[in-house]
Amino acid sequence: MTKKLLFSVLTLTILSSCFKTAEEIHREKLIDQQLSQSSKIIADLTGQVSDLKSRQAQTSGQIEEYDHQIKTTSEQQSTSFTKSMIQLQEQMKLLAQENLEIKEELKRQKSYLEKVNQALSQIGGASKKSSKSLLQQAHKAFEKNKQKEAARLYNLVLKKQKINNSKKNHVFYNLGLLKYWNKKYDDALVYFSKIYTKYPKSSFAPNALLHIARSFNKKKMNDEAVATYQELIDNYPKSSQAVKAKKEIK
Repeated sequence: MTKKLLFSVLTLTILSSCFKTAEEIHREKLIDQQLSQSSKIIADLTGQVSDLKSRQAQTSGQIEEYDHQIKTTSEQQSTSFTKSMIQLQEQMKLLAQENLEIKEELKRQKSYLEKVNQALSQIGGASKKSSKSLLQQAHKAFEKNKQKEAARLYNLVLKKQKINNSKKNHVFYNLGLLKYWNKKYDDALVYFSKIYTKYPKSSFAPNALLHIARSFNKKKMNDEAVATYQELIDNYPKSSQAVKAKKEIK
């Protein structure tokens, strides 16, 4: 009995010892698998880090090359701009010199022309145009309906020549007509009013007053037009202009 019990105990002890050894072996396998997987992960990570470092180095090289290209291009552009500015400055100097030479040449030509004109005047016995000849030219231009030329000559007469009041009223009247025909009624009123207000006894006064009234009509200033027509009728009752005023008054 004792031997059987002892054998049983030994058997149990041996079995128990074998069971623990199998469990430990299983655990060791699990640990080995985990270590193997960890090694693979570490190896993959190491490869990825190495790849990233390679890409970083490549990118840094590209950036450096790009910076170098930009710097080189900027320097080239700056140099080109400087050269262009220098060329422009040289051209401006040349143009300024040419302009100065042209001005000097024009001065010489002007002086020469003045001398020629003086010589021609002496040879032909000509002198500056008198007020009479200039006024005649203005009247001829007016009669030929050369309105711009007539206006220019009339204004030249008023500005540069001395003429009597009768001729001056004639000039005022014709200038007034030119303005009236071109529908510049405000300007026409100025010329016609100069005749009537300053020289009411002039032979041009009734006509000037008639055209003052007509100018007011054109400007839709009916009250002023009626008053002017009536003044013409009252002050120059026997004139042909008064007859026209009675027909035109409204």
